[in-house]
Amino acid sequence: MIHADFTLAIGDAEHLSRFASVTPKPAFSGSWTTVELQPDIFVPQRFTVGVVVQSPGDRLHFKLIDDFKKFECLYQDQFPQKSARELLAYAEQSLRQAVQSRTAIADVVFDTHCLALAPSQFTSGENRESTVERLFDEVVVMAPSTKRKVNEFQSIDTPHARRLVNAELKKIAQMDYERIVTADNQGILLDDKGAKHFLDLNLLTRRACGSVTSAVYKSPQSVEINLLKSSRDLTTYSRIRAMDNIGLFLLLPDPSIVDAKDFKRIEETIEEHEWKLERDGFRVVSMASAEDLAGEIYEWAKPTI
Repeated sequence: MIHADFTLAIGDAEHLSRFASVTPKPAFSGSWTTVELQPDIFVPQRFTVGVVVQSPGDRLHFKLIDDFKKFECLYQDQFPQKSARELLAYAEQSLRQAVQSRTAIADVVFDTHCLALAPSQFTSGENRESTVERLFDEVVVMAPSTKRKVNEFQSIDTPHARRLVNAELKKIAQMDYERIVTADNQGILLDDKGAKHFLDLNLLTRRACGSVTSAVYKSPQSVEINLLKSSRDLTTYSRIRAMDNIGLFLLLPDPSIVDAKDFKRIEETIEEHEWKLERDGFRVVSMASAEDLAGEIYEWAKPTI
């Protein structure tokens, strides 16, 4: 029998260590679960109709089916599309309330025996949006089969949206640009009784504060989370600095490359929050063109410089 000697000399180990690299941590990690629908509470047959993901301490993110033809194929008149639509509408309402209240997955409860969440598991990915889309495609077989578009939709986060809008704002505002956009396009660090607090707003003049926020996502939950975060930070800053001119500027996705149903939900989400924010003195503008949005920002900011 031949015995191989795998002992490494110190020099060999140092040589190999030069080629070693640190494995990057995933940008998003947390828990995920499925939303289960049981059409008949007396028959133990469930169908996966959505997925929910959440990182520790953050708001949950979800996606539910919006087409119920497969249920009609299976059940015909015993479980019509109307019944499935009503149950999923209730599920969406419950999960949206959970998003706003930062409810943990384990604490989400549906007030019907027809809906339930499965035990959660660990997951990770590039971000919440891509993770929930991937899991939905993998496990929700009751969703209609769709071919991927040639030009696949790419979401845009808020820092990227701000860069796009700022490039146009520089052309329009010229010398006024630096009197509108915060230094380095960063937020504001407030000192309150010795404690530092970061507020993520990037538009600031002598008498107004505002934010450019991305709504370029497939999922209305991503849009809603951005809206909640931006409006909270703006409300806090405006109260501390006694400002009553507050602007929230949303960059929308291009309607031509987003599914019509997804775009409609995003618009409905924005409209719901827009009404509430306008009651609190906000000016809310949403556009798909960075150039047009920049024009609206300059028109809003110029009288307050």
